[in-house]
Amino acid sequence: MTLWTELLGAEVRWVDAGGVRTRTVTQGDGPPVLLLHGRGGHLETWSRTLPALSRRRRVIAADLIGHGLTAAPPGEYSVDRLLGHVVDLLDALRLPRVDLVGQSLGGWVAALLAITRPERVDRLVLVEPAGLQSEQERLDDPRVRAAYERGGRAFAEASGDNVRTRLTGLLADPDLVTDELVEVRRRLYAPDAARAVHQSVRRADNSCWLLTPEQLTNVASPVLLVHGESGHLPTTVLRAAVAALPRARLRTVPGARQWPHYERPDLVNPEIEKFLEENDDILA
Repeated sequence: MTLWTELLGAEVRWVDAGGVRTRTVTQGDGPPVLLLHGRGGHLETWSRTLPALSRRRRVIAADLIGHGLTAAPPGEYSVDRLLGHVVDLLDALRLPRVDLVGQSLGGWVAALLAITRPERVDRLVLVEPAGLQSEQERLDDPRVRAAYERGGRAFAEASGDNVRTRLTGLLADPDLVTDELVEVRRRLYAPDAARAVHQSVRRADNSCWLLTPEQLTNVASPVLLVHGESGHLPTTVLRAAVAALPRARLRTVPGARQWPHYERPDLVNPEIEKFLEENDDILA
């Protein structure tokens, strides 16, 4: 299977989200679910998630501002700017309330949306979410620092080898990095402006937007937190987040690192489907 055989039948649509030309892919009918990718990502990373969820839902995957093929206006790319773009996107799609599935940076944005605009969020799935640690805390881990430095080479030079290195750092099984995925991302990273955005995302000061336990107590939505067993989030940080969230559960996915939704869709998709269909008081 390839990315676009997985997405066959989905509708590609360009949306004006607060003046930002935004690429989306939509499939299915029913209550809406919005999928938000991670740092340096793009909507194709949901190719193994969207078809499964669309059996009962209207599923929308979007390129965040400055990512993928969405426009990249000038300025810094802090997490609150990405949050503003998602709010504008919901308004443009006429979605007053939605379920959210976010991975890494997309999970951070999704959680902030649930905190700052709780009336817009029903249920929340956070896949290896960013924002639970400061950048310095993350990089104090030698394993994370090494992956960070290797992955950053693709933003300096978007060669096939550098892009492949970045992608293999996200997966427990490097054989899952296909030539097609590498080429799609290489082309998306090729423009100087695209790599500049990703570098801006990396250097943004997001310290005031961290998802501290105190902040997480304000998430009223039911939350499913999905963690790859080889992921970079420390167990203590994950447990503190789950303990702080009023209605949450943690699922650890074997054979997965930063992209458990992509590596183990056989395990993650049914878990997300079940969670989205549960009665609201299950996690109360």
